[in-house]
Amino acid sequence: MEHYDAIIVGGGPAGITAAWALRDRRILVLEAGDRLGGRLKSVPRGDYWINLGGHLFPEQGSHIRSVMDDLGLGVIDIPGSKFAMTLGDQLYRNKRIESYPFTLPMTFKERVGLIRAGLRMLGGVHGWRRAMKRRPNESETDRRARAATYLGDRTFREFLGTPPERVDAIFVSAARRAASEIDDQAAGVGVSLFGAVWSGGKSSMALNLDGGSGRLGDAALAALGDRVRLGAVVTRVVDESDNVRIDYDQGGEQHTVSAEHVVLAIPATVAARVTVGLPAEVVNTLRSVTYGPFLTMGILTSETGPARYDDIYAVTTPGQSFDMLFNHANPLRRGPRRPGGSLMVYSGGAPAADMMRLTDDEVRDIYLTDLLRILPELEGQIAEAIVQRWDIGNVYRRPGMDFGPVLEYCRRPANRIHLCGDYFAELGNMEIAAGSAVEAASSICGSLAQSSAART
Repeated sequence: MEHYDAIIVGGGPAGITAAWALRDRRILVLEAGDRLGGRLKSVPRGDYWINLGGHLFPEQGSHIRSVMDDLGLGVIDIPGSKFAMTLGDQLYRNKRIESYPFTLPMTFKERVGLIRAGLRMLGGVHGWRRAMKRRPNESETDRRARAATYLGDRTFREFLGTPPERVDAIFVSAARRAASEIDDQAAGVGVSLFGAVWSGGKSSMALNLDGGSGRLGDAALAALGDRVRLGAVVTRVVDESDNVRIDYDQGGEQHTVSAEHVVLAIPATVAARVTVGLPAEVVNTLRSVTYGPFLTMGILTSETGPARYDDIYAVTTPGQSFDMLFNHANPLRRGPRRPGGSLMVYSGGAPAADMMRLTDDEVRDIYLTDLLRILPELEGQIAEAIVQRWDIGNVYRRPGMDFGPVLEYCRRPANRIHLCGDYFAELGNMEIAAGSAVEAASSICGSLAQSSAART
């Protein structure tokens, strides 16, 4: 049986980060798909690329940026507005989000409702930023545990109230970025969506990966080489006290390997299903983690001149078949304008679940119909459209969820099975996922060093 210092199960951002931190050890990465990167997926298209999943990256000094720097990957700033919106089929792009109640064509009652909801949201965002701030001598695990309780006792709906219908539609659509409905997600989840781009601070996720988000997985695969096995579906992870045994299927053949330590960088519900030896309270907590499905469609356009949306990056689109519209050509709009462009539409929550039942062609037709209502100048300028389904999409927390058992487990120094991934934070935040992977790798390195010292 092949034996390793550590086996990493899962090749998304957390798995890549863990593998990179342990690259000087004898490691193996098992990834069920045909590539690394998880929900970071893109395809190159000449001067542009089509993003199909996650696309925002953190600033210098973060865990994921350290990996990207080591891999020689560059980032580009996003100069455009992140809070443009549509009302009906009209596009609006105010420079300040606070000005919308005074510029959108609304009734007096709607304006008052938007102001009230906005003030409530602004107060929540300020509180969220305070909760997220690390305190002196506080570990990353402790900070996450504390921040996770912020507004965790009520739904986003209960926090927001029920404003007039058209105002409510704006917040419902924005909340679906968490791949869930406003009545299902904890208030802290909904508030964090606005906190990323509001409250006077710079977004913590404000960059694109030059060449497309999928380049992270491609570069990691090239660097790790034969230490990665793609198409490897793990069916069993067993803690045998002196090591961990892993059974996996690859190409219809069954394999078994073992390791001193295993890092589970896979969805929480999958980890709960395949792992033997975790405490019952940890398994139950992992089972309670919720993932919402979402759909995206990447669109390559062929316009030859300037477009009125060139200075926009993100648009909230209430009342449309998609909830968000992203202009991934925006970061490339400095200097001479290159012909063409790249857009992505996103649907989350209940509408996404409904659209999952449709064929790709049906989804494409519905999305393009609404896109052309908003941007009619793109008629005849759609060069390519790719539908991407994420059945296990963004993670979100329901009100009252207690994540404490998992965090307490991660603090134990004697673990052989280590947990990390997107479910350590709302919205699948890749930086917090990467941070949980760094902590797992650090624990493994310390344990291996102690074992080596004991043998000598």
